[in-house]
Amino acid sequence: MATAEKKIQEFANCLEFIDSNPKELPQIFCFVSQDSFEFEEILQYYRERLSKSGEPFETIVFTGENGEIDPFFSHAFTPDMFFPTKLLIIKSGVNFFKPFFNAAKKANELHNQFLHHLPQLSEKVYILIHYENWDMPSFLKKFFPIGYALVHSKNFYSNETRKHLEQLIRKMDLSLSSDAIDEFLHRIPPNMGSYLKSLQKLKLYLHKKKFEIEDVQDVLLGRTSINYQVLVTLFFQNRKVEFYKEFSKLSDIRSELGILLSKLLDRLNEIRIFRIFQFKYKGAIPEDELFMTLGMDSYSSGRKYHIKKELISDAKMLKDKSIELLYESLIDLNIRHKSRTDADLTMYLQQKWMRMFNLFEI
Repeated sequence: MATAEKKIQEFANCLEFIDSNPKELPQIFCFVSQDSFEFEEILQYYRERLSKSGEPFETIVFTGENGEIDPFFSHAFTPDMFFPTKLLIIKSGVNFFKPFFNAAKKANELHNQFLHHLPQLSEKVYILIHYENWDMPSFLKKFFPIGYALVHSKNFYSNETRKHLEQLIRKMDLSLSSDAIDEFLHRIPPNMGSYLKSLQKLKLYLHKKKFEIEDVQDVLLGRTSINYQVLVTLFFQNRKVEFYKEFSKLSDIRSELGILLSKLLDRLNEIRIFRIFQFKYKGAIPEDELFMTLGMDSYSSGRKYHIKKELISDAKMLKDKSIELLYESLIDLNIRHKSRTDADLTMYLQQKWMRMFNLFEI
């Protein structure tokens, strides 16, 4: 990779980046936000662009666990004859970059080592980073001495939510009644990822473009025969029989599975964050900081109490290694289920669920 004048291509959200349709994909892309949905949209855009090139590429995921620095250096800076094109995905930038910026001497050595190797980065290697925080730290802005693309997606101010929602509705060629918009704004977290995910869910689930308040309540708030929240709870409580019974209610397994996997990944990320707080504070967890980190600071006290109770219960069911393997399994399933026939998918899911439930026994 030739060193170039440092230039940051900054975008307000994933749609602004995708709509820009750059002639060349940015080699280094950093997405900063607690919400993960926009990052998945950017990731999908990269996959589609690379697939259209006709050249096979390898995808490697780093979850921010210990021991990933050496493999990352190897994949990023060592030429690969079989898969010269690589997509390196850092799912938890917060944890991944900690070793580079603590006070220890080793951190400075790691950063210097990274800077030394960076010019060797092949033009066919792409690095996508999800820094799962609402704020971008100053050290990350200075981390790359070369140009990179950045989406720093923030929560909307309360006086901006309606404007952003209505702009997104027009862009997606949808229509929501005034009551539906009010209910949507009252219930859905105020950020682009949540708005985009919710509108796509309405469109995907109901196969129409005009929505009333009942549609928002039924599809987005769980008043359907398929209760995704129940499925998520049963899964993380390792209640296999009840989970399979509820899962059997899925009628359009391909589209509904995508929604379920998104919710399972969201909950797994919440459990991971909660376990970090448990380890950090050893006792009484500061709830304001916890719910701010989870992006739930606007929730009612009753809802926060219920969520914390579930997180305490779910966190007891999983060890760090189990969480890492569940991440890999869910991401793999999210990728592979889209390319399988329905008959093959049913058998594949049975095997995959069994393996994932076995991770609770580790």
